[in-house]
Amino acid sequence: MQIDLSSLSLEQWLLILLLGYAFSFMLLGLVEGRKYFKSYPSVKARSDSFTVKLTLAGLAMTSLAIFLGLGLSSLERVSSIILFLSISFVAFVVSSDFIRFPKGVYIYIADVLESTGILAIGCGYLVFFEKELPSSYGLLFTYGFFIIIFVLLSCVDFYNYYRYLPLFEEKEKGK
Repeated sequence: MQIDLSSLSLEQWLLILLLGYAFSFMLLGLVEGRKYFKSYPSVKARSDSFTVKLTLAGLAMTSLAIFLGLGLSSLERVSSIILFLSISFVAFVVSSDFIRFPKGVYIYIADVLESTGILAIGCGYLVFFEKELPSSYGLLFTYGFFIIIFVLLSCVDFYNYYRYLPLFEEKEKGK
């Protein structure tokens, strides 16, 4: 069975991006950070992380409710935004559950899930505006630019994490 990549829609490409983003950053972080997570198993999250993640989940649910209210006559039209906002809601709620565990690896997974939720919101709006307002190039450019910049900044963040992890470990051993 051969898949024709040119026949995939924007929504399908963005779903692939979201899944690839979540799994690759989790896998890379867990593989590259395993020594750090074993050495410092009880790293704590910021005290307001739980509240922030649940606030983002509330934002996703509010947006979802607005889009459901606007499109009740034809839910098929807004199905893509519903899908992406649902993904973001689930990512934020699961992220807030992971933040409660005291181990550093759970905090890392919570942060990746939070970023996945934020990326899902951007993807959902991009697909929505592409379907509903295809001639609004400003909106399409804004959300497309957001997605590209967000993924690039996540890559830079991971690169810095990977680059400075040995320096941090040396500093901690010197204490």
